[in-house]
Amino acid sequence: MILPQIQIARAHWVLGALFLAIILEEYVPLLGRDRRRLQSRSLLVPWALMLGGVGVWATTVFADIVHDMLVHTLWGDVLFAAGALELARRRGVYERPWVDGALPFAFLSCGGLFLVHVAIDPASQGESWHLAMGLLLITGGALELLRLWRRRAPLISLALLPLAGFALAVIAIPVAAAS
Repeated sequence: MILPQIQIARAHWVLGALFLAIILEEYVPLLGRDRRRLQSRSLLVPWALMLGGVGVWATTVFADIVHDMLVHTLWGDVLFAAGALELARRRGVYERPWVDGALPFAFLSCGGLFLVHVAIDPASQGESWHLAMGLLLITGGALELLRLWRRRAPLISLALLPLAGFALAVIAIPVAAAS
């Protein structure tokens, strides 16, 4: 079963909007009464990651190209694992220093999978957009890992810009292609 372009565009719109909600919830600062930044304990981010993972896994059912099935399955695995780790961290069930890097590592991994997607089929439709989206995710993940490594917490993370750009690209590009 092959989905029409408008259905594909709607699925991308939903996943892009979900990713944008994750980015805004995670990287727009939450300030306490003393004007210091608070770490979010919202469960929106982990559940949105796991829901996004399930949505990306569902793509494998409708994909008609083997490498699309493989890449989307791996994307779903990465998103679901990051969501599970974030859920455990935010609930206080699993507190290890490396878990703070789960979300940035997920961005790096998903960006790398975009590059793999392009490398497997360089003549595919939207190759340049996939490349740009992969580089945006890798940039956002790297900036966030750098921030964690330096243990500096600016009021607004530099990763917000490339990650929000990625989310808007996921929303806008398939919708423009379908119209």
